[in-house]
Amino acid sequence: MRRGRVSPSAPSLSPHSWCRRRWCVARSNGAGPGSPFPLPAAWPAPPPVGPRPRSRLIPKDRPPMESSPTMHPVKLYVYDLSKGMARRLSPLMLGKQLDGIWHTSIIVHQDEFFYGSGGISSCAPGGTLLGPPDSVVDLGSTEVTEEIFLEYLSSLGESMFRGESYNLFEHNCNTFSNEVAQFLTGRKIPSYITDLPSEVLSTPFGQALRPLLDSIQIQPPGGNTFRRHNGQS
Repeated sequence: MRRGRVSPSAPSLSPHSWCRRRWCVARSNGAGPGSPFPLPAAWPAPPPVGPRPRSRLIPKDRPPMESSPTMHPVKLYVYDLSKGMARRLSPLMLGKQLDGIWHTSIIVHQDEFFYGSGGISSCAPGGTLLGPPDSVVDLGSTEVTEEIFLEYLSSLGESMFRGESYNLFEHNCNTFSNEVAQFLTGRKIPSYITDLPSEVLSTPFGQALRPLLDSIQIQPPGGNTFRRHNGQS
């Protein structure tokens, strides 16, 4: 199939370049002084130079295209502080199955954030003395930048999540994870964690577990808190 040449509707040349090209074409055809094809006294005016016409497919009132925000994955690490003891003993001690005594933390911006008696702490994912989590829950993604998130955590650490406010039964790591998850994604953490009633831990079975739970060290090696880990005062 022969391919035809497509002539542009308007040359993309400056007026001077356009005139210079017309002059060279005329000279190559033999025009000039003494030739039967003298150069014209004046060249026709070149086409006006200006912005290219807008495509009819693009509406004039369409707003400029905005770049989509960067999304950051958010995950929940779930640990069983009883190390399987709750699952084994709860049917005998409570008369019902209790799968675990849960500790949770939030993973975002390549760090793990959690709350305990020392306040808000952070470390590399899986870097606490608990080791790897028993399960990981995908909470979705967030547009919140790392800078804004760290400012948010600083405000929490100075208000409702100070170290002295920690309570194993009522105001614990799961309270913190649920609060932060809603801030980042608008989603709560799973109800099987938040619905674990404090009265279960207040039973004789829970009291038997209390010394074990109190002895568990969650802090990462070196005891890094959120403020020290992020270089804040």
